[in-house]
Amino acid sequence: MERLLRGMDRILDRVTLLLLTILLVVVGAQIFARYVLNHSLFWSEELARYLFIYLVFLGAAIVLRREGHIQVSFFVEKFPPLLRRGVAMLADTLLLAFVGIVLIQSVRLAILVWTVPTAALLIPWTFVYLGILLGMAAMVLVMLGALWRHVTGRTDGGRAC
Repeated sequence: MERLLRGMDRILDRVTLLLLTILLVVVGAQIFARYVLNHSLFWSEELARYLFIYLVFLGAAIVLRREGHIQVSFFVEKFPPLLRRGVAMLADTLLLAFVGIVLIQSVRLAILVWTVPTAALLIPWTFVYLGILLGMAAMVLVMLGALWRHVTGRTDGGRAC
């Protein structure tokens, strides 16, 4: 499981770097075209928005894996290790359930809008919602790994990521 998560980390890091680079080039091209050439690229704003969606959801998976999300742990840190581990398992289980529900709904939505094209790019909306699906799938893997570490005892009583 650890090898899978480390491999996923490397892939997510590279993909998000590539997406961010493309986003910067697209926005830069739009600014150049609008203010220097006095011509607007009709597709650039839509593409930038969709790239940002991918960055948000894939980035959320990266941050979850690195335990970068905001947590209020003041009271939990006062608990004995066994209780801390139980609270962490409960929190991770609830988060896994939420992420799983969003994953299932994003699959349903992606299937539903397969034949609906976007306004400027004319690609199926499924490709837009694929960013949500991929991000949620990555978060499910992260949460399964965290729960596995809790069960096997490879945690300090807090988060196991």
